[in-house]
Amino acid sequence: MINNININLDNLNSNIKYLRTNYNYKYFIMDISNNAFNHGMFLINNITNIDFLYTSIFNDILLVRKYNKEIPLIYSGYLTEDIIYDLIINNTIIIIKNIKDLQNLNIKDNLEIILNIDIKNYLGLNSKTQILDIIDILNSNKHIHLKGIISNITLEEYDELKYLISPLKDLDIICLNNEENKDKIKISNTIKLDYSIYGLNKYKKSIFKKEDQPLKQIFTLKTKIINIICETKKKKEIIYGIIPLGFYNGLLENITKVLINNTFYNIFKINQEYSLIIIDETINLNDEVIITNNINPLENYLNGNILNYFNLFTNIPITYNDKTLIY
Repeated sequence: MINNININLDNLNSNIKYLRTNYNYKYFIMDISNNAFNHGMFLINNITNIDFLYTSIFNDILLVRKYNKEIPLIYSGYLTEDIIYDLIINNTIIIIKNIKDLQNLNIKDNLEIILNIDIKNYLGLNSKTQILDIIDILNSNKHIHLKGIISNITLEEYDELKYLISPLKDLDIICLNNEENKDKIKISNTIKLDYSIYGLNKYKKSIFKKEDQPLKQIFTLKTKIINIICETKKKKEIIYGIIPLGFYNGLLENITKVLINNTFYNIFKINQEYSLIIIDETINLNDEVIITNNINPLENYLNGNILNYFNLFTNIPITYNDKTLIY
């Protein structure tokens, strides 16, 4: 494999341990949407200390159950009649965003639900009347059990939320916290995490500044030098190493440096299917080139939602701890 993504499972569990040590919650939810953001669902075989997995994509449910039959799953996607029994069979907790979804659940099997409370009224339950109607439905259907609530609020919105949910009793999961707000909001006992689990610190730092990272990027994108060419410009010889990665398959112009033999080298030009790196005479054919890893993380280069970058990795083979080839 010339191009390869390796998932460091030790870093994954190190991140989970760090978060559990530094944030006091009863439950930790890990977002594994879109095939664990294209890290490959095989990684759930090796996670520790995660209480629930969360996804908005139905096919992720089936992928998870391919590797783990027991870990609790939370599904937040659209509910349709053709998937509801598959969700039940796969022991999935369903997030209810509107009362119609609950009214349409004419089932004879036990099902746990979480209510999505949205006081802004974008997508979720937003009135005490709706809450009272849901309680009536639950009282009339012994198969449906309320597990908890989830809501994206600020501390200033807490009193309004507390008023809305006041009729609800014995909630096991109260998830009011997520990546954007890790400081516990009042009665919240659960946090939903995505990019931090995958090792993205999401804070602006001086580029390439050496400092301790609380979270470790869990993936490494690697390739090899497949050709070396020399050019003379203004009587100066420049050596280029060619790699078979371009902006079609995983290399963005934002990334300016790579690691070869533990030394940083500058990317000179990125083409569709290959790129040129300025190297020196110490570099040889087939030398390994690390595009990004924990030492040269994406957060050095990209702002915003770095998780979107992982969508470029769908056609690159993935290994786990440099051993098991899965995807």
